[in-house]
Amino acid sequence: MDNRQEKIQTAAVTLSPPERAGKELEGFGFIAYANSRVKKLQDEGRYDAANKLKMYLRKFIAYLGKNEVPFKDFDSLLIRNYHTWLKNQELGRNTISLYIRNLKRVYRLAVESGLADECHPFEGMDVSYRVKKEKNGLTLVEVKRMRNLDLSGEHPSIVFARDIFLFSVYARGMRSDDILRLTKGNIRNGQLTYRQHLTGKEISIPWEPVLQEIADRYRQKGTLLLFPIITAKDPREQWRQYDSLLHRINYSLKKLGEMMELGYPLNLTVARHSWESMTKSVSISDLL
Repeated sequence: MDNRQEKIQTAAVTLSPPERAGKELEGFGFIAYANSRVKKLQDEGRYDAANKLKMYLRKFIAYLGKNEVPFKDFDSLLIRNYHTWLKNQELGRNTISLYIRNLKRVYRLAVESGLADECHPFEGMDVSYRVKKEKNGLTLVEVKRMRNLDLSGEHPSIVFARDIFLFSVYARGMRSDDILRLTKGNIRNGQLTYRQHLTGKEISIPWEPVLQEIADRYRQKGTLLLFPIITAKDPREQWRQYDSLLHRINYSLKKLGEMMELGYPLNLTVARHSWESMTKSVSISDLL
């Protein structure tokens, strides 16, 4: 599997293998079963996946106009009409694909659990994910311009968003959830070594002076975290703090992008694309 395929697959919610349905679910419809999968994800500590599945379900319920649909009515006509309804919402092909594919995953688990008979409601429907040919990314000049922007009169949230964006670029496209988990223990002998939260893969990169410079601005006593922002002890509350912070960062980056007159919305995904598309052939010193 190449990197492009791997990224596509991670866009959808991955669900745990099904268990045989208990008596409490017998006779329930699709929505009740789907909500039980949400609860299972939450119990597993997979709050981001649970939140996404809830979002897909809310859209389906909005189409239904009611809170339940029996499995016997979950047929190809229903799914085709839902697909048409989504297109009429002026959603993109890939967004529609995610809504349909996640319903399909839940349905397959219901069939395997013995709650639903297989009636192939998704048969003949193309739910493939179309890879976007162009990805927004900063040029070498734009990375330098962002670093040198005078933000002395701006809100601290703008400065923080700029720092996290640049840290991501300088750290070879590191994801925000990995950045916010970094501790002093990840730095050894001039190397930054961490395990990606998404893939579990261990990554080791040089601990550049510019990374130290950014981290120093957020150093606090009494914590090993480089960016001590996520402070909750409860895993669910940690996810809520992260999700809220991510939205604030991207909101601030959008403002920053407007200041730079980029012509497209700036967000943390652009930081990864900047590294992937532009900086693989240059050294960090070229970016400073």
